[in-house]
Amino acid sequence: MAIRIVVDVMGVDHPPEELVAGALAAAERLPVHLILAGRRRLIEPYLPKDAHAEVLDCEEFVPQDAPPVRAIRMKGTSILRGLELVAQGKAEAFLSPGNTGAVVAAALLVLGRIPGIKRPGICASIPTLNGKELLLIDAGATADPKPEYLVQFADMGRLYAQEVLGIPEPKLGLLSIGEERIKGDKLVRTTHRLLSQRPDFVGNVEPHALLTQRPVDIVVSGGFAGNLTLKALEGGIEATWSALRDGLRGSIRNRAGAILLRPTLRNLVRKMNYDRYNGAPLLGVQGLVMVAHGRSSPSAMEAAVERTFWAAKAELVGRVTSKLSHGA
Repeated sequence: MAIRIVVDVMGVDHPPEELVAGALAAAERLPVHLILAGRRRLIEPYLPKDAHAEVLDCEEFVPQDAPPVRAIRMKGTSILRGLELVAQGKAEAFLSPGNTGAVVAAALLVLGRIPGIKRPGICASIPTLNGKELLLIDAGATADPKPEYLVQFADMGRLYAQEVLGIPEPKLGLLSIGEERIKGDKLVRTTHRLLSQRPDFVGNVEPHALLTQRPVDIVVSGGFAGNLTLKALEGGIEATWSALRDGLRGSIRNRAGAILLRPTLRNLVRKMNYDRYNGAPLLGVQGLVMVAHGRSSPSAMEAAVERTFWAAKAELVGRVTSKLSHGA
């Protein structure tokens, strides 16, 4: 039976037809039924007659610069209406590259938190030089957390790594400004004391080590620091690619060098391509909600739909609920 995924295709950098194309590419390979949320007139011209998809017609959408409080008051948006389908059992998952704050606020309003979970966290994947992704939670859902929230982020990230990514015994680190346990602000130092009782906790990890050394499988952070780290890493990778392209397009010698380096560069691009890791679950809410990058290209959207499919296939929300909710 096909897994029903609501895909929000409005309010982002790329036009709806590009997001639709990416989602349809995934649907050609996977047993999914797409429910494309957005303005019908902007979607239907790009839907083949035999597509495994339908349109959820939504005239309103949440702009990227809209504050979350305002966003959840806009009742007819593609975000709210898409999440309502999940709440009603008419879809197994909701995926959006739209306003992240609005997605988090709307998910809490429509779906609610899993019993016992204090705050939700976005579990983002980061590419690394050894070719294995690294998880970072929270990447922006809870900006001002308490230490006990970070402990729950660790628990939820561990389940995602095990159940969806197939990492049997994931190692855990805490994002900080130094490896020493005394480094960091009060939040980090207190969280370190709480996590140090766990056998899977390695210790503090610094941002610069994530891409090159990949010291752990999961990095725990508050949402503000996590989001800053994620964007800084993305910017650093983009700057590196830009510098390489400019340098290799220069002189004849540089262009000849580029030909010789082509296999190595292709391998590096494959490892560090953020598009492959697009789609991060919002863990802690009572429904599968996936957040994609606001600049998602068609290939990135295809990857996000695929990641959503595997999270739904693994019954991620049910496993988090059964293992972490109070009274289970």
